Amino acid sequence: MARLSSKKLNELKEVNLLTNEEISKLTGIPLFAVEKLFSGRNLYPTMWMLVALMELFSCDMKDLFEYEEDEFGNYECFSNNCVIGIIANML
Repeated sequence: MARLSSKKLNELKEVNLLTNEEISKLTGIPLFAVEKLFSGRNLYPTMWMLVALMELFSCDMKDLFEYEEDEFGNYECFSNNCVIGIIANML
């Protein structure tokens, strides 16, 4: 199972020289939610938050999560009851 990586998020924030306030304004994600995401207190964000972050940072879903491979060689990401299967050789 995959979890949102606050480490990866903070690396993206640092590389792009953004503050939590700027991320909130640019994505439309409320500041309190941005703070939870970047501190690691929200490991399963809603799909629209993920899309907003991917658009802001010009990255893919795999760049936001820490993944664990299952016994079939697949990586799975669970978010907001929406299952996204990412096949290992597509990464």
